[in-house]
Amino acid sequence: MPSGTLAEVSATTDVERIEAPITWKAYLMCAFAAFGGIFFGYDSGYINGVKSMPYFIRQQTGLQYPTNDDEEKAFVLESWRDSLITSILSAGTFFGAIIAGDLADFIGRRLTIISGCAIFIIGVILQTASAGLGLIVAGRLIAGFGVGFVSAIIILYMSECSPKKIRGAIVSGYQFAITIGLLLASCVDYGTQDRDDTGSYRIPIALQMLWALFLAAGIAYLPESPRYLVKRGKLDQAAVVLSRLRSQPIESHYVQHELAEIVANHEYELRVVPQGSYWSSWANCFQGSLFKPSSNLRRTILGTSMQMMQQWTGVNFVFYFGTSFFTQLGTISNPFLISLITTLVNVCSTPISFWTIERFGRRPLLIWGALGMLVCEFLVAIMGTADGDNPATVRAMIAFICIYIFFFASTWGPGAWVVIGEIFPLPIRSRGVGLSTASNWLWNCIITVITPYLVGPDKGNLGAKVFFLWGALCTACFVYAYLLVPETKGLSLEQVDKMLEETTPRNSARWVPHSTFAGEMGVTEKGTLAPEILEEVERKGSVNEDQTSKSQLHASLQSSANWDGIYQLYVHPIKSLRPIPLTSADLTPTGIANDRRYMLFKRNPSASDPWKRLQRMTVTFFAELGLFTQALSESNDGHFTVTYNPPPGGRKGGGREKKHLEMAFDPDTEGLEEMEVDLHGSKTKALDMGPGVNGWFTDCFGWEVLCVYMPEGTTRQVLGNLSPNAVANGTKPGNSNSWFSTLAAYVSESLKGKHDEGLTFADCAPYLVVTQESVKDVSSRLPDGAEMDVTKFRPNIVLEGADEAYEEDYWGAICIRPSTTIDEEPADGNSGGMEILLTQNCLRCQSLNIDYTNGVFAKDEVGMVLKKLMKDRRVDAGKKYSPVFGRYGFLGGDGNETGGRVRVGDEVTNRAWFADSE
Repeated sequence: MPSGTLAEVSATTDVERIEAPITWKAYLMCAFAAFGGIFFGYDSGYINGVKSMPYFIRQQTGLQYPTNDDEEKAFVLESWRDSLITSILSAGTFFGAIIAGDLADFIGRRLTIISGCAIFIIGVILQTASAGLGLIVAGRLIAGFGVGFVSAIIILYMSECSPKKIRGAIVSGYQFAITIGLLLASCVDYGTQDRDDTGSYRIPIALQMLWALFLAAGIAYLPESPRYLVKRGKLDQAAVVLSRLRSQPIESHYVQHELAEIVANHEYELRVVPQGSYWSSWANCFQGSLFKPSSNLRRTILGTSMQMMQQWTGVNFVFYFGTSFFTQLGTISNPFLISLITTLVNVCSTPISFWTIERFGRRPLLIWGALGMLVCEFLVAIMGTADGDNPATVRAMIAFICIYIFFFASTWGPGAWVVIGEIFPLPIRSRGVGLSTASNWLWNCIITVITPYLVGPDKGNLGAKVFFLWGALCTACFVYAYLLVPETKGLSLEQVDKMLEETTPRNSARWVPHSTFAGEMGVTEKGTLAPEILEEVERKGSVNEDQTSKSQLHASLQSSANWDGIYQLYVHPIKSLRPIPLTSADLTPTGIANDRRYMLFKRNPSASDPWKRLQRMTVTFFAELGLFTQALSESNDGHFTVTYNPPPGGRKGGGREKKHLEMAFDPDTEGLEEMEVDLHGSKTKALDMGPGVNGWFTDCFGWEVLCVYMPEGTTRQVLGNLSPNAVANGTKPGNSNSWFSTLAAYVSESLKGKHDEGLTFADCAPYLVVTQESVKDVSSRLPDGAEMDVTKFRPNIVLEGADEAYEEDYWGAICIRPSTTIDEEPADGNSGGMEILLTQNCLRCQSLNIDYTNGVFAKDEVGMVLKKLMKDRRVDAGKKYSPVFGRYGFLGGDGNETGGRVRVGDEVTNRAWFADSE
């Protein structure tokens, strides 16, 4: 690996151990970034008061100070001037947020924020120096670019650095800082409103520079985002930053496990949507199906529409135009004071969200917040329309406006920012957050442009009727939150990705993590993240070079373009449970070491049918097996962990809580009761694992379960004609009526007399080989963006590099050559390669349709996989409802009876079948 990179990173398959405990240091470091909201809020708020200052109005319009009530009502900025001054900032922030999404991937999150502060200060200087319309508009436009930089990337930075348990509270702190900024602006405006010189507006404007300087200086001392560093391939620096953020030593398992999860998730996302040119990287934000919650298109629409909806609540009408609106009501003696009160309500209400957003979640807050706002807005509109000239009614309107602001400040204000920082995958996160923030400012701009024309006395003059519009839009927010917003509370950013893949927004609150990306992408026997994943992420780190998929890593490890390569290895310690991905494995005559030496049976002693008294549990008949995952244990001492992941809402009669059981690959068998097991007519001796293990599985399933173990040295006989010896001795593979049965294997005469093949609890053969190209073909039959889970085919070896899908149907053998790029020497006697003889194709059943999340056979598109394959993969007349996928194999070849070590990336070549001329 390149100098300065990490040689290995400790990884975990335990979803509870991917992040360190929270410390005050970590909390404060992340919370400081929220200070960026102060100058965002201040800049948004000061203009509300400045536009109503007598000196500023006289300077901009040339009107003289009013001397009677009629002149006072007309002493306001024209609608077009009001609209231009207010909205031009939002125009700048719109483009600034989009540019920031790009810049944050090139120069980092911190430098983008600091650059935004510098641009903002330039804009503030121009505004301070203004004495007319032109310079203040130019200054606000430039300042808008800076605010766009900061508002987009601060959210991104906090989301990527914050611990998952308090991420919502910390990002809510950003909204709180915005309200503080609004309050400070109101206070300063209130203090300078009566000045009869340029200080009335220049003092509020110039003070903004202090907030920008303070933020830039502070952010310079904070660390860079660890996820940005992973994206750039700087894994050693990412480890140092995580150590600092989590207040843990760099060698801590917490730091290592979190880094491994970030790296594995990033590589997974790049595999799903490979990165290409600059424009294609932008296009990736819009890839996938609109109807698939996890697609990039759906996430981008969710983020941008979420920010649009936040503006639709109408709250900025109060903060931008409140003073003018209260003045037009005609019954309020001091509109500045009322505006200050509404701002104070905003400030005091926002901290409530620090607790509620982590206690109740994002989704409930947005739903109930929208409901509360729409009720208040309709009440204000009705009262103002029916009795708007009555001072008592106006006081009631102001009260309900304050309640409305309370609902906004404690729900949609922080909630919308929290959600957009959580829903995007790392490869598009900066651009996704940038687009979402740009959407906020675009709609902010639209609203600030049209509002003066709606309520201006020289235009629409709607007055309180404008709240009918805001109430209707809040009704849309309520429906939107209920139908489309997922619950992300308590999940890491990587777990949010998995949740969006496996559930819908309305069911998302019941989803619980059941695996880690590190576990799925590959954990070595030593408990570290697969080294090739680290190397690949580091290699693809520069955002200026084209991002490539994982398959290109394999291609780079191969010495010839004509070779296939091992894409993934899987071991199934307990038959029919979900497998453990490996980066290296020992091949033996009975399969990958430790494969399928355990098996589960459903015990029903009272059944009249002997077969049902001890019914073998396979995923074909027991979909509940899909709720169990297997992973290498943390201790790496020859054990593995079985995890029961109950479906959302639990199972009737079964376990309702997540449980773990540690088991040994080679358990102590002393005292275990021996029994006979019959699997497909092939009998063997096995050992009953006893009440401890049996009871654990019984509690999970809700019926009596027996777990048996087949000790080393014990095997089952291979029946029928699948074994190489059967072929070598003249038996054709397969049913004579089958189309595939007309294919006869070329098997060397040297095989005759070799060792007799034996099986563990594998159904038909020690090995099942599939190709990634065939898996991709199955994925292409699914809805846009859906990926077929290869583990549903239960393979041991997945290859990549076939010229076309299903090419393996015709292979007679594969030869695996240990990779010369791996430091470890190949096993003795195997430097020339190990051969796996492929004797027959695998016929598939309804186990392909299983829903792993709920432990049932799916009814949606997930449950249609078998049917989709039946269209053109039903090729065996004897099994006309069973499509073909994968090929059974046995270890063979001269000198390879004892097997050896293979790794992901090892070179593979194949030997085809020859047609039988009979």
